Amino acid sequence: MCETDFLKQVAASFGKACDSYQAAARLQQQVAQTILAMLAADQQGQLLDLGCGPGWIHPQFSQYCNAFSAVDLSAGMLAKASSQQLATAYIQADAAALPLAAGQFAKVFSSLMLQWCPKPAAVLAEAARVLAPRGQLVLSTLVQGTLHELQGAFATLDQHSHIHSFLAEAELIGATKNLPDISWQFERRCYSLYYPDVQSLARELKALGANQLARRSQTGLTGKGYWQKLAAAYERHRSSEGLPATYQVLIIRGEKHGR
Repeated sequence: MCETDFLKQVAASFGKACDSYQAAARLQQQVAQTILAMLAADQQGQLLDLGCGPGWIHPQFSQYCNAFSAVDLSAGMLAKASSQQLATAYIQADAAALPLAAGQFAKVFSSLMLQWCPKPAAVLAEAARVLAPRGQLVLSTLVQGTLHELQGAFATLDQHSHIHSFLAEAELIGATKNLPDISWQFERRCYSLYYPDVQSLARELKALGANQLARRSQTGLTGKGYWQKLAAAYERHRSSEGLPATYQVLIIRGEKHGR
């Protein structure tokens, strides 16, 4: 699939999930709250929310800036966010090519968006470009090892790729080497969510717009038989809390040099 088609697919998938997203976004809310607290709560400067989704966190931004702009690839998500009318601007754009002037934001915030970008290095470069001197940047993204239990269960059934190919942590860190005007820090955190069964996990991924389950026609497994075999393979991971789904999150922080 070419880059343009992939971006259209991502925008459409998240657009369809604009109404169901917030209720299903357990991980997303945990991670976003964690990284937002890493910014200076000084109520100063302009903030950019890169990949804003439905904007559920926007009411909290008043503690961190005096105005903010929201960017998302999905028109549906942007419309949902804009219903609050809290941002100065709501902009539909590719994060790898922002229609924004350089150096205009004191803070750049982006949570669990980067993994859906075909050119993450370009996104990091754009975030650095629009950041003002001495500005703060904080991003989070899913990296390799995410949903390894689900990936392993699928691997017992066939050799198709059913899970999104998350980038390696080292690849993302390497991309920042080309941006020397930022002092970078990295932290990896592991989050586990639990489900009563694999169908519940699949429903949550679909509600988020992040469902990467392959077409059943590719596997030769359909209907009840499909889920029974997948559930049986996943069952070996069950704990007293339920079936785990592990998410590996890389937190990227930066401060731009200058006065």
